[in-house]
Amino acid sequence: MNFAEIENPQNPDAAPGIGYVFSFSSAFFAACATVAGKWNLGSISALLLSAMIFSIATIIMSAAYIPFNNLKKIFAIKRQGWMWLLLFTSSSFLAIWLFWAGIKNIDPSLGAFLNRTEVMIAILMGIIFLGERFNRIETLGAILSIGGLVIMRLSLRVEYTYGFWLVLAGSFFFGLTEFFSKKTVRHVPPIIAVYLRNLMMSIMYWIVLAGGDFSFEGLEEVWPGVLALGIFGPILSRMLYMMALKRLELSKVAVISQTQPIYVIFLALIFLQQLPTFREIVGGLFLLVGCLTMVLGRSRHIKQPYPINNMR
Repeated sequence: MNFAEIENPQNPDAAPGIGYVFSFSSAFFAACATVAGKWNLGSISALLLSAMIFSIATIIMSAAYIPFNNLKKIFAIKRQGWMWLLLFTSSSFLAIWLFWAGIKNIDPSLGAFLNRTEVMIAILMGIIFLGERFNRIETLGAILSIGGLVIMRLSLRVEYTYGFWLVLAGSFFFGLTEFFSKKTVRHVPPIIAVYLRNLMMSIMYWIVLAGGDFSFEGLEEVWPGVLALGIFGPILSRMLYMMALKRLELSKVAVISQTQPIYVIFLALIFLQQLPTFREIVGGLFLLVGCLTMVLGRSRHIKQPYPINNMR
């Protein structure tokens, strides 16, 4: 399998269409991963699930990547590239653990809506580290997003409270992850970055598991779902997302990624027979519209005087 042409197109700006395909596909596979993960979490813990899926992803990518590509690219990564890669890995580690711990205790569609707050965090990173400011459109988007969170929180079923806050905490680290991922792909080819991240995360999760009491009980019931999740999430969704970042402006990729909760609603209804309440959906839509507004407002603001790529 030759990844070179995918990772380093000769002229990525000449054919942005493939970037849109990568971006929409990433959102769809992320939705598949969320629904598959919810099913798996009925039998195993969030920590064991995370350890398993990243181990599976590492094994698959090792078999698909290493025999056909030059490993010198890994050793050629410079200090700055390793710095951003380690930050990318660390934030991903926390984000994914918290997200799955939350999804275990909440409706997956509601969790997908809540996780969109990562957009606010990613934009705030640009403001904090690049000295940017909220414009009026972004302020409106932030108000809508916060309003959506309030609606969801006030209408939240009591049994979902714990999961609500875990997913919200995970979305904070997902926002950091998106910021770090854009920095990472400037120094490390996307597929190598994803491969190394998966490898390091699998090691980190197993170290945490080894430090406590755990068992593989329940895994025999959901192993097909765990295997599917290892392919949908750490490999397909993340790899496609980072390849989309290589070809499209960040604002366009961010807008397309907001479609993920819509996919989750339909997939959860079909495969899990789960659906959020009407008020939870209304709150989620407010949050979604607010995030889209912020992304579009940031795009309009940053295009003058510098390109959106500078946001991360």
